[in-house]
Amino acid sequence: MWTLHVEEEFSAAHHNGPDGHKCNVNHGHDWLAVVEVSYDKVNEIGWGPDFGMIKAMIKPLDHNDLNEYFAFPPSAENIAKWLYEQVRQMFGACDFVTIHEGGGNRVTWRG
Repeated sequence: MWTLHVEEEFSAAHHNGPDGHKCNVNHGHDWLAVVEVSYDKVNEIGWGPDFGMIKAMIKPLDHNDLNEYFAFPPSAENIAKWLYEQVRQMFGACDFVTIHEGGGNRVTWRG
């Protein structure tokens, strides 16, 4: 059994939270997405899930306003769940996705 581990940084703005909360003002983070996928088969060239395909899912978030990109409130929680579903749909499995918002703050979705 193998476990693929991908980390991809992106910088993006968002706003969310209740009216009057400091997070409901547009602000940015240097985010880090961490994805892990376990698998027990590789293809004919010895590869499992492609690192680059997972990074390509994250890359469009870079230097974007996440409120304009997503149809849902772009909290770290919702982004983690969204990316988990994208990876699971593409590869049939995903162990977890962790989204770091910076400053030691992170959330993990395990499905």
